[in-house]
Amino acid sequence: MNPCIALRIEATGYGARHVLPALAGMLRTRNAGASFVFALGSDWLGRSLARHCLGTLRQLRDACFDLGFYGWEPDLSPRRIARADAAWTAARIGRMHQTFLRAFESPPTLHAAPGWLSHPHALRLTQRLGLACASDTRGRHPFVPVWNGEIVRCPQIPVTLPTLDELAAAPNTASADPVAALLALTADPPPHGHVFSLNADRSALRSIQAIERLLTGWSEQGYAIVSVQGLASRFTLDGLPRHEIVTGRTPGRQDAVLLQGDEFLSAWRKPS
Repeated sequence: MNPCIALRIEATGYGARHVLPALAGMLRTRNAGASFVFALGSDWLGRSLARHCLGTLRQLRDACFDLGFYGWEPDLSPRRIARADAAWTAARIGRMHQTFLRAFESPPTLHAAPGWLSHPHALRLTQRLGLACASDTRGRHPFVPVWNGEIVRCPQIPVTLPTLDELAAAPNTASADPVAALLALTADPPPHGHVFSLNADRSALRSIQAIERLLTGWSEQGYAIVSVQGLASRFTLDGLPRHEIVTGRTPGRQDAVLLQGDEFLSAWRKPS
């Protein structure tokens, strides 16, 4: 089986309507897969992908890309997410789930946390809703998440590679070529694959050539380009290791994010 890189493409606001067709066309010409995840609520101007761009979103479904949901309000602040309680979270994710179901006539199979910010209330709902997988974390390989000893039986498919924006913001790579930096990171394919996240905002149009270079480079390295759900299907839930979820910082980002921590109870194991 060829090594693979899963694409996690975030369509978080009304401006994504300009970018999605270009990205989808580029991927189709390469027979590449991807997961497009949507924030379907209204922004501060009352604009919504679900209401105003539904035709474009359904074209992605009809082109056989995998879909998921990303958040409700596109402009929600990280502090509000961090303070969310169980009732607030259930209401927002319930609205996301129902809106997605009405828009695409099938339930979502993937949840991707905005900015890799989440909490145990949202993680529990990924299991209760029966999602195939979630991509709420940054990490090293797929795992079953454990939060303060609580096992959540919905596999996490973490983003393993830095984003283009993070590479541009990192002090040691600000003047370097971010595409070359990414290709160096993927030169030796890991058995569990990689996950790369891309935001389909207006700036993505300026990065089209960089994205094309990435796809070409990954193809030359022997990777298949798949969706997050496609990568998840290579594993069984019971065959995945259980890892703690912790919070921390990653280079190029201001806010703390959810990270894949140590394997659950690894500190208690006796040497063999």
